[in-house]
Amino acid sequence: MRYRVRSKTGQGRYDSKARRILIPEFRLLSLKFLENDQDGNSESLPSHEFNPIEPRYFPNFPVLIQSDGEPWTIGNLYLTAKLQREVGYESRTFRGIADHLLDFLRFVEEEGLDYLYFPTNDRLKVTYRYRQRLIDFVSSGQLSASTASARINAVVNFYRGIVHWYLVDDAHIENVAFTEIKKYVSVTTAYGIPKNLRINSHNLAIQNPKNQRQAEYINDGGDLRPLTLDEQSSILKVLLESPREYQLMFYLSLFTGARVQTIGTLRLKHLDGVLDSNGYLRLPIGAGTQVDTKRGKCMTLLVPGWLVQDLRIYVNSKEAKKRRARSFYRESADNYVFLSNNGVPYYTSKQELFDRRNENVNEYARLVTRAEGVAIQDGGSLRKHIREMLVPRTRREIQDFQDFTFHDLRATFGMNLLESQLRHLGEQQITAALEYVRQRMGHANIKTTMQYLQYKSRLKWKNSVQHEFERKLFEHVNTSANVDRLA
Repeated sequence: MRYRVRSKTGQGRYDSKARRILIPEFRLLSLKFLENDQDGNSESLPSHEFNPIEPRYFPNFPVLIQSDGEPWTIGNLYLTAKLQREVGYESRTFRGIADHLLDFLRFVEEEGLDYLYFPTNDRLKVTYRYRQRLIDFVSSGQLSASTASARINAVVNFYRGIVHWYLVDDAHIENVAFTEIKKYVSVTTAYGIPKNLRINSHNLAIQNPKNQRQAEYINDGGDLRPLTLDEQSSILKVLLESPREYQLMFYLSLFTGARVQTIGTLRLKHLDGVLDSNGYLRLPIGAGTQVDTKRGKCMTLLVPGWLVQDLRIYVNSKEAKKRRARSFYRESADNYVFLSNNGVPYYTSKQELFDRRNENVNEYARLVTRAEGVAIQDGGSLRKHIREMLVPRTRREIQDFQDFTFHDLRATFGMNLLESQLRHLGEQQITAALEYVRQRMGHANIKTTMQYLQYKSRLKWKNSVQHEFERKLFEHVNTSANVDRLA
């Protein structure tokens, strides 16, 4: 079988025009269906008995469309049924599930199969054939093993759901689409107590071998690469050509360690505080503050006084006021510090989603919501600016400049802070230095902070060893450089 060119969305891999669209304002009115009770009997249950979320408003909800332009009924019914059972709603989570199911839909369409095609021979079943196609994609380098694993798991969960929620008539599908497997995993608790956990798996699982951890990265909410001092200087230099809001957002990350959701959801009222005796604005963030953090974790962000002053000047500028006039909150202390030209935040806060659902929003907000819908932002503009502007600009002067992410700035702050603390306290006070960094970074576990110290030692050792063996061995290597030198 000849595979097509690799595509980020996967559409180029299949002869299918199926697609995923987003409904800006999806409102769930009612949904009733059958579900098996403990005795295996089917009972019709009203929708309000399934963890209702009031009001029923879900921005950017994904819908799957077949090649013929018709909605994929069972796929969309599964997503909607799953929505009713979720305690909270995250558009990104549902988009991810929908994208995995979209890949499966494209496969089914290309093969001319029905999603309920389960002959006696396992190799011919639609789920087994899809698994094999994913494995072929991995082998040919068109798909990562982690993505293939996530996709087959999403498809298995899809079949589990349509059976358990009785969205299909045949309750035996679960036994033929795949085989359930019970596994036990040995783990050690935070108190050092060994424990066996039982997990549900299946026979369609695709192995996802873990990549070897590289010395250049730290695992802190993802593999992060702290930037060297020279790289930081180069980025700050080319950043001077960027709009002021981009400069300030980068400064906040590099000098406070704040994540993108924290910076993007900072409000005007948060700049009104008084600086402490050390010249910092102590800014509470997390649940209850309207400033989003990872999993709502509460902590205090220390913002340098000079940066607070620059932020205050910026929010009082004509440009900032003009952007607020176009935004959802308009000229309010609850408005974002950073807005794009059309008044859209760089990161949509959970508070805004709640406010848009609230019936008591002002008339202007209701008109904006009806006319334009809600475009959920997740920092994509920042990533695009790095990819299309900062990196190319930097490479004009440094050709081998590596790619970086906005999240790498957080790791860079952590390394800069650790270096500063070790110089200030001395190597004998490593424990105190690590604890200070842990608090500033908001790490729940000191082990995460320890990675920064280990990274520092590991990279120093690696560079010294590399230099040493190259110095001793290179003189005996027959290279063009040595030939020119001896000529």
